[in-house]
Amino acid sequence: MREIEFLSNEPRELAERWTSRVLRLGVMISAGLMILGLLLAAFFPSLLDPLLTSPSLGSLAGRMVSMSFDPATLMYAGLVMLMVTPVLRVITAVFGFAFERDWRFVIVSSMVLCMLVGEIIYSIYLKG
Repeated sequence: MREIEFLSNEPRELAERWTSRVLRLGVMISAGLMILGLLLAAFFPSLLDPLLTSPSLGSLAGRMVSMSFDPATLMYAGLVMLMVTPVLRVITAVFGFAFERDWRFVIVSSMVLCMLVGEIIYSIYLKG
């Protein structure tokens, strides 16, 4: 039965499989980061940064790039990953529908993606 699933190359099944993988991977990465942060906070409370109450996206990215893996940074990064996962799912849907040549849903998914990106830009830059 596994061979049959592997050999079926229908575009719809491939798009659904990739969408499923994106969602699953996003949730697993998010959960892993938050669990790791909680474990570090529980076993090494001295690593907690009392000044990191509500970091900006830029400072969080800077801490991750500089390999500052303190518990709060990991937990915030897990939350950001959890929020980014639906956006990645919509991007996957746009490409999946394009691969299926279902142009109506490519347009609808692209509109949803534009609305999500617009809301993110508004929330970060304009709402302040």
